[in-house]
Amino acid sequence: MIRNKLKYILLVLSSIALVSCKKFLDKQPNDMLNIDQVFTIRLETERYLANVYSYIPDPLICNGTNYTPLSDEADWVFNWPHQQINTGNWSPVSAPFDLWAKYYKGIRAASTFINRVGECAECDQLNPGITAQYREQARVLRAYYYFLLLRQYGPVVILPETPLPIDAPLDEIQMPRNSYDECVDFIVSELDKAEKVLPDNPLNTIDYGRTTAGVARALKSRVLLYAASPQWNGNTDYADFKNKDGKQLINQVFNKEKWVKAAAAAKAVIDKMPGGLYKKNGIDGKFDPLLSYQYLFLDRWNAEVIWGRPQTGDVIRYERCASPRQLNGYIGLGPSQQLVDEYEMENGIAPFTANSTTANPVINPASGYLEAGFSTAATKYAKAGTFNMFVGREPRFYASIGYNGMDWLYKGADGKTITRVELFATGRDGYNGSNDHSTTGYTTTKMVNPESDVKNGKHVLKAWIFFRLGEFYLNYAEALNEADPGNSDIARYVNLVRERAGLPALITGLSQDQMRERIRHERKIELAFEEHRFWDVRRWKIADKTETTPIYGLNVTAGTSFTDVNFYKRTIVETRVFNKKHMLWPLPQSEMDRNNILVQNPGW
Repeated sequence: MIRNKLKYILLVLSSIALVSCKKFLDKQPNDMLNIDQVFTIRLETERYLANVYSYIPDPLICNGTNYTPLSDEADWVFNWPHQQINTGNWSPVSAPFDLWAKYYKGIRAASTFINRVGECAECDQLNPGITAQYREQARVLRAYYYFLLLRQYGPVVILPETPLPIDAPLDEIQMPRNSYDECVDFIVSELDKAEKVLPDNPLNTIDYGRTTAGVARALKSRVLLYAASPQWNGNTDYADFKNKDGKQLINQVFNKEKWVKAAAAAKAVIDKMPGGLYKKNGIDGKFDPLLSYQYLFLDRWNAEVIWGRPQTGDVIRYERCASPRQLNGYIGLGPSQQLVDEYEMENGIAPFTANSTTANPVINPASGYLEAGFSTAATKYAKAGTFNMFVGREPRFYASIGYNGMDWLYKGADGKTITRVELFATGRDGYNGSNDHSTTGYTTTKMVNPESDVKNGKHVLKAWIFFRLGEFYLNYAEALNEADPGNSDIARYVNLVRERAGLPALITGLSQDQMRERIRHERKIELAFEEHRFWDVRRWKIADKTETTPIYGLNVTAGTSFTDVNFYKRTIVETRVFNKKHMLWPLPQSEMDRNNILVQNPGW
């Protein structure tokens, strides 16, 4: 709440996605200014906008709110809130990652800024029209915070355009939830307003991390994709999900037009980025699919990035969580066997048949996959002596998954120092060494820079990407497959993603159901560890299958060498609890107690 005397804290710029704007954002505000004075001074107005940015979530796994270990993508070794959720041990009183209050604070800050920034005459005197730009930046941020609430909690309360005063009477403060569709319509209308004013892309390097028309379009695509999905489009599981006055919060009739809108929104993003996906050549000057996928996340602000968050200290935490213990890493995030099995072979054929189980998978003989023995010769991406499970896989596997016996990415300042990853039990990175070990027998290499010297604390800056073009190729394909099955654009855009990954095109003649499964597979691989899988399985209404299956990995408590076959046995790592109520977070009990009109989410 805004009081007569405004007190707000500027966070370090890495946490507000505005590192590049340091020159005018890094001073402490004068806490004796009142709100009226703030918006008469350019510097204070810009500082207030920085505060609106400060509510952007920190997605880094070691010190932020990251949903990857809550899905079937991975497991988290430390006994942190992830385990509380994975075991079903949470409630409205004790819900980890409860961000309800934080995002509403961000919404309130954005609304105050939107309403008051026009008072800053000094801003426009120095830079004509800049207050309109600032206002729409805040509008996109407010829409983003509403989306994050909608994604996590379902239908929320849309607050009045003008923030209520702190002394507002109780009957004005207590408000019911809006329906899901009303929330979506509001967010989309706000983004449409902002898109008309903001530039498509940052105008210069100091604007990286700021919201743009491109960000507005991308967010609109994601919002409409979620709204069209089974969880929110005619979901009769929520037939009784109503406000106290009987208002239905979730529409009960499937509406195909929602898929049409989602497809159009994704195509609008694509059409504004005709340069296509990021690609990188190898030292021979030819396109290299592994380097292309790997450096997409390392080449800061490359042409595929629509919106990202500049990193400083956060990159250190992430790379330490991925790196081997012998290099001063934690190996906190362990990719699951489910994810490893999903990667295709280099020939584009799935290693297992469609009905395989993780415990005893049925190998697809056409794939060339082997799950026994060790390679006798080096292959394109794997050295000789590698367990055959890891030989001949698609390039994205080697850009994403760290496995036993591989040479770690960083090769020393001379480029010749080899650190072989030892994940078997007695290995230097294994179970017997300390609590810092992978629970699944794997670690992550995606988003880890080969030039980062983790052992000596020397890291290369990168941006955490919130929106990138590859997602919207898949958004478009998914929505179009539901809106217009058989449209040639569906396969075209999936195949563009596969082409960048070094894989052959999909076979032709797929049915709508078959294409749906191919698109979901492609999202699981292409977007791995980017915080999509957790939400995807919920909006598709398949979480009751993916989240109830035990997490598998390798037998990390066994093995005394790289060739000890006992280590390579498929093993249950964690048995998880998932009930229907876990499709959504509970509203915090403190909010329920304050607002008698609120209704709790189903099952809680």
